[in-house]
Amino acid sequence: MADALPPPGTPLCAEEIAVLVGGKLEGQAVGTFHRVQDLAHAGEQDVVFFRSAADETGRLPGQAELQALRQCKAGLMLVDADTEVASRPCIRVANPALAAAFLAQHFTGQQEASPIGVHPTAVVEEGAEVHPSASIGPHCVLRSGAKIADHARLLAQVYVGEDCVVGEASVLHPGVYLGPRVHLGAGCVIQANASLGAEGFGFVWSGEEHVPMPQVGGVRLGNRVHVGANSCVDAGTFQPTLIGDNCLLDNHVQVGHNCKLGRFVILCGKVGISGSVEIGDGAIFAGSAGAAGHIQVGAGARVGAKAAVTSNVDAGATVAGNPAVDYRLHQRMQVMLRRMARGKAN
Repeated sequence: MADALPPPGTPLCAEEIAVLVGGKLEGQAVGTFHRVQDLAHAGEQDVVFFRSAADETGRLPGQAELQALRQCKAGLMLVDADTEVASRPCIRVANPALAAAFLAQHFTGQQEASPIGVHPTAVVEEGAEVHPSASIGPHCVLRSGAKIADHARLLAQVYVGEDCVVGEASVLHPGVYLGPRVHLGAGCVIQANASLGAEGFGFVWSGEEHVPMPQVGGVRLGNRVHVGANSCVDAGTFQPTLIGDNCLLDNHVQVGHNCKLGRFVILCGKVGISGSVEIGDGAIFAGSAGAAGHIQVGAGARVGAKAAVTSNVDAGATVAGNPAVDYRLHQRMQVMLRRMARGKAN
């Protein structure tokens, strides 16, 4: 049924939105809708989303969010089964945020795509392979051995080194640097000024100076990896630094040489991962957290904001603090420190 929907970028009526997000429409919504908006700024032609159940982190909506829902002027709501909407038009879905993401993708589909082909100012060295459906923007540089796959887009001022591979439908935003032997899977998005494959931080002390160890392993990304603006993933020493499928790296993230990230790992803004760290599937590092080198962080682990991980973290564990310890222990330590600061022994 979704095939019968209007093309991306066009307004939708409530019935069409229900088909698109796989939800159940309740009430009668008037007219068509043009965008997804937040609760405070939404108007009659906008769609909002709200989840009354706890989210993936266990957080419930606060009183301010509930009040914003009651006062919201949106013409249509995406809500879960338990949200009270006071008879206003809504579409019930299991995950309102996910439904809103799909809907927002539809509305923003009108954005202009880059023209297919190679811009006249781009430099494509002999031996580079560019698929006919790819788009290479102004002032891009592709070194010999680079391979650009179907429907990939290099927007502007991009540098792609020797023996690189850019997978199908991947997008490189302005200012991206890919060093030698960087391989991107399908559907990757590399945001502006990110660097993948620069030489890792490897030096050997001679007794008189730090002698650089060549870093020639490159970087290998899986499919659908997102790398934020100004983030860096360093080349491995002899073998590639590995980033698994569906990993999300926020802005200003540093991943050192020889690291191995599993699937669905999330590194929030300003996270720093030292060299040779292994991170299991689904682990999450909150903002400004960091990990010392040569340690293992288990699958599903959660590392709190500004935490400093200096030893292995078990799968599923939640840690916080500097040095990072079990989250509940860290909370008790903070309570004791506050009591001591107030002059209370107990």
